[in-house]
Amino acid sequence: MYFISESNIFLNKFCLNKDDLFDFLSKISENLGISNNAEDVKKGLFDREKEGNTIIGDMIAMPHARSESIKELKVILVKLEKPIEYNKNENIDLVYSILAPLKSNNEFIDILSSVASIVQDDELQTFIRNSKNGDESKILLKMEEVLKNNA
Repeated sequence: MYFISESNIFLNKFCLNKDDLFDFLSKISENLGISNNAEDVKKGLFDREKEGNTIIGDMIAMPHARSESIKELKVILVKLEKPIEYNKNENIDLVYSILAPLKSNNEFIDILSSVASIVQDDELQTFIRNSKNGDESKILLKMEEVLKNNA
């Protein structure tokens, strides 16, 4: 899967709150070469949240941002060490963050659809929640299996 790799999967990440999570996502996007401006990515994530809640159910959030500072469309998966309050009275423990260049309209829709298929697979979400550091390649294989079965 070109939109996610082992280096984009973070298991048992400790975050205090949504701001801390978005700070991590934006900085890691710059460190991985996905973007060239962490602050711009963080602003994009918060701006998108103002448009509507990105919690998609079952303690899963899909924050996303589109920006000129994002160089390639990628997904970052974060399994939190402990659930955090994402919105008032709504906790999350899994995050699928989609970061996309501004001009990636069709590709962005395709990735959104693929991630939605992955998120809807309860067995996969349970596997991810039970995963430990070092299980990233197993997660990728299971994601590929889900996408193949839904093709």
